[in-house]
Amino acid sequence: MKNLFIIILFLFGTSVLADTTEVELKEARTLVTATQKVSISSEIAARVEKINFLMGDAFKKGDVLISFDCKLYNAQLEVIKADHRSAKIQLKNDKELLDMRSIGELQYQLSESALKKAEAELSIAKLNVERCNIVAPYDGKVMDVYTNVFTSIEQRQPLMDIVGDGLLEASVVIPSKWLRWLKKGHPVKIIIDETGEVLDATVISLGAAVDAASQTIELKAQFNEKYESLIPGMSGIVKF
Repeated sequence: MKNLFIIILFLFGTSVLADTTEVELKEARTLVTATQKVSISSEIAARVEKINFLMGDAFKKGDVLISFDCKLYNAQLEVIKADHRSAKIQLKNDKELLDMRSIGELQYQLSESALKKAEAELSIAKLNVERCNIVAPYDGKVMDVYTNVFTSIEQRQPLMDIVGDGLLEASVVIPSKWLRWLKKGHPVKIIIDETGEVLDATVISLGAAVDAASQTIELKAQFNEKYESLIPGMSGIVKF
């Protein structure tokens, strides 16, 4: 009986060791990605007046990334402001005339419509002037710049790619059968190809569906710290 117990204990221990070894040997290729990445484009057609940050430069939320020459938009705003003031005065005068029955209701309604139109045009003109400066939506770095000073650009033309200053992530595609033991919160080690560094990360999400053809699923692991040497686009090996 004692010998049987020893044999069972030996087999159980061997099985646990084999499973542990199998998990420790699991690895997959990965690509470093940014949690915040935006392609900046212009909302107006204008001429680039100033580019305040170039490729690799760091910026803070609220910094002006690119400025445009907006003399035309500023002049249009002043004209529309004058039209808006005139429309307000006209409506006030027509109200007094309507009260004295010197004009009809239709004339007054036309003045009301003219003021509403002037207000809408004023809002658009103010918005265009605000768009003369592209402001950083968060802290980050410039990945690339696609324009130059004095270049005339079109609306929605790509101008700059930026990434946020938050923790970077690693995208990994793994066999779906690993879901038997791999869960959210699982710690991993990532060996970066470009630097040889071994960095700590944690699994933060698992894909919503398994690819039926390849029987794989995508997961994301977030690096535990902001590593200065780490940038989006790097590759490596994830050891689970």
